[in-house]
Amino acid sequence: MTGDRATSPVMSQRLFGADIHSPVFLASGTCGYGQEYADLIPLDDIGGIFTKAVSVEPRAGNPPHRVAETPGGMINAIGLENVGLDRFIQDKLSWLREHLTRAHVFVNVVGRTRDDYAAVVAGLDPHDGFLGYEINVSCPNVKGGTLFGTDETALADLVARLRKETDRPLIIKLTPNVSDVGVFARICEEEGADGLSAINTFPGMLVDTRSRRPVIGNRSGGVSGPAILPMGVYATWRARQVTEIPIIGIGGIRDGDDAVQYILAGAALVQVGTASFVDPDAAVTTHAGIEAYLRAHGVATLAELVGTLDDGL
Repeated sequence: MTGDRATSPVMSQRLFGADIHSPVFLASGTCGYGQEYADLIPLDDIGGIFTKAVSVEPRAGNPPHRVAETPGGMINAIGLENVGLDRFIQDKLSWLREHLTRAHVFVNVVGRTRDDYAAVVAGLDPHDGFLGYEINVSCPNVKGGTLFGTDETALADLVARLRKETDRPLIIKLTPNVSDVGVFARICEEEGADGLSAINTFPGMLVDTRSRRPVIGNRSGGVSGPAILPMGVYATWRARQVTEIPIIGIGGIRDGDDAVQYILAGAALVQVGTASFVDPDAAVTTHAGIEAYLRAHGVATLAELVGTLDDGL
């Protein structure tokens, strides 16, 4: 179905039981808890945010340096620093509830064990101010951060456990560091996940040749930015081949054209992360770029573009 080029395309979609007016979200770990960006961009003009990680206990994170530029983006080893469950509920969630009217919030959840993840979900579930959870099983810059994301049995057990804890949407953030991301995507769907985030960062290292030491205090970290866009698009496409649940594309998105690649590959939504450090307005301009693409190609609604890649097969 195509529409009149003069007519504004419909950007909204009904996903996760909610009307989401923009496909563009800010990525976890790059926008804090939302308040940090409130004076930089109109948060209600985009789809919403995926918060910084929340664990049961507060975490201090890794030693400095934590962030460095790379030729194709950046490397970080923040170490999932966060205020912990209690302070998140008291300080951060209350702010989100009071200040966001249209933007949706997904809380990024981390843990060392299944019980840790379950405790965060159970602790948050009675509260309002957020739509659902993004379960982070794929952080490469903390010890054991990819344990659940790279072990089929562990992932299945975790998703099944969390499904029992909540009726809210469960989105599993996949790691690219597996032989076939499709296998893990299918496991998530089979165990009751409502959506997938594809993908998290890749492990990497930078070396200061003068000191002969790693640039990052943690030695290694997660690589993000434009360099990983092709891998993210591929992971999204591969997950779409084997699952029916919505996919949120992440990795290297700087503008509307980057986002449309993910959408054609099968993503219903996208997250903008590293680009926001270069241009805080990147999420807003990405939304405008997607809308311009739809108008230029006579596409009436965003939903009809999702997964329409002509892969030549």
